[in-house]
Amino acid sequence: MKTCKIVLTGGPCGGKTESLQFITHELRNKFSPVNFVDETANSLLTLGYMPSNNISVFDFQNLLFKIQFLKEYKQESKSKIVICDRGLLDGKVYIDETSFQKILALNYVKETEISSTYDTALYFRSIAHEYPNIFAAKRIYESPEIGVIRDERCLDIWKNKILPIDYDNNSGFENKKKIIFLALIQYLETLDFNELISLSDYYDSSYINFLLDGINLIMENNNIPDEIKSKTRRLVK
Repeated sequence: MKTCKIVLTGGPCGGKTESLQFITHELRNKFSPVNFVDETANSLLTLGYMPSNNISVFDFQNLLFKIQFLKEYKQESKSKIVICDRGLLDGKVYIDETSFQKILALNYVKETEISSTYDTALYFRSIAHEYPNIFAAKRIYESPEIGVIRDERCLDIWKNKILPIDYDNNSGFENKKKIIFLALIQYLETLDFNELISLSDYYDSSYINFLLDGINLIMENNNIPDEIKSKTRRLVK
């Protein structure tokens, strides 16, 4: 099965996660099967990972990369369309380019190959631009200025993939969500699914085992408690 993979990107408080279920549900009325990959960083933070506290920032991003890869790989084999709440390249938003390239090298992957598996990106502009006070109230650990910087970084990372859509945050979130969805439908209606590329075109089952071993090694090296280790492994089962 050829899979179309769509990444939701943009800075914090842009509406990505809030739109994930809506987009997936609506697409299922027109295409089948459609599945999604939720945001891996949120899953790890919820499990108790605290970068710079119980795990280094670099190891956190490396662990995130491995898990995100496995989640996408798994869904690609099951789906005609996969919607990803952030993708493998979004690590560049939170670490410098040198560190990100080191993660790619440690995982024996090429950025060009990874990028080719994403067919388009939907950009959700952060409200940090238009509504910094509301942003500050929602993100007490992240300033509006940082929100804008991360938003612009997402634009730069995915600039060759982002679907051109004309909207802003002033017309309300519901309208923004519908405009983005309608643009996506128009894109999919003209897409040639036979030309699509998946991670499995580059990486085989032995590579998957390599990633699973790497996840275990990162957890061991950071003395992650057994309970969190077990829950982490369940993220990719």
